[in-house]
Amino acid sequence: MPTEAITPHLPALFLRLLASLLLAVPSTAAATFSIVACDQSGNCGVAIATNNLAVGASVPYAQAHVGAIASQFETNPTYGPKGLALLSSGQTPETTLRRLLDEDGHFDGGTVAERQVGIVDARGRSANYSGSEALSAAWAGTRKGNGYSIQGNGLAGEEVLSAMEHRFLSSQGSLAERLMASLEAGQDAGGQTIGKMSAALLVRTTSGNWQDVDLRVDGATEPIKSLRQLLEQHYALQAIIRAEQQARQGTMGPARAAIAEALHRSGGWDRIWRRAARLAMSMGDKDSALTYLGVFVSINPAWGRIELQDAIYDPLRGNALFESWKSDGLKSSASATP
Repeated sequence: MPTEAITPHLPALFLRLLASLLLAVPSTAAATFSIVACDQSGNCGVAIATNNLAVGASVPYAQAHVGAIASQFETNPTYGPKGLALLSSGQTPETTLRRLLDEDGHFDGGTVAERQVGIVDARGRSANYSGSEALSAAWAGTRKGNGYSIQGNGLAGEEVLSAMEHRFLSSQGSLAERLMASLEAGQDAGGQTIGKMSAALLVRTTSGNWQDVDLRVDGATEPIKSLRQLLEQHYALQAIIRAEQQARQGTMGPARAAIAEALHRSGGWDRIWRRAARLAMSMGDKDSALTYLGVFVSINPAWGRIELQDAIYDPLRGNALFESWKSDGLKSSASATP
């Protein structure tokens, strides 16, 4: 057949082929894994990762002494506040889950077939659910036990949830650290099959306020790694605050240990090195202050030039290294002057 006779039919054939391919692809492209948990002290939280944008804005909910909830695959954001209210009123996770599903309301055009939910209460009871549409995203499933529920869809396999469960149960430390470790284990076991974009860690503690953890990576190539860095910096801040309190109480040994922890976990956060330098000066430890100040200046030269002028560093004036930083700062300022 002549080429001219074939060419006019190509667009129509292409469109029919494209249409058939689109029909063969599921309308929902989801891939999420999460763990909800409460510890014996009443701290409750959620760790979650997905291939969608800003998972921390709508999926995780938690309340100390009450429980934690994750609604995923096709999230119904009403599940969080409504579920916590039910748990707070004394309802069990199983009863709470049934109420949420019964009163789903077809949010955003979805149905309970598209929901995947994990719930745990502060007493350690747990419940989870995966609708038929959620289960169609290979691989999908759930695990639960005393104090936790783990759920995922679009995963490399059952080993993802198995690794998360094992790591959570075997790890030590705060609830936030255990949740973070569980999320990392899931990623190391294969994680999601269609990509990754955001992750979040939410822990409501019995102490509240600055002790709570509410960290989000809304979009990144390695969201779980970025979330880990944020958690380390959260604990760096906690450590430097603790060091300042201990120094005021005159317990210098513990204060120095807390400074070391803060710097180790700082991840290059300039503010932590600055506070460490100022604290060392107040403790009369000029050598350490000089070391910390040098790192701070190298991380943030602009802020460093301002910091070097503070009277707290008067005991360092005349020190050759300190004066060299001042000199470099003056040269930089002069070269920036029009």
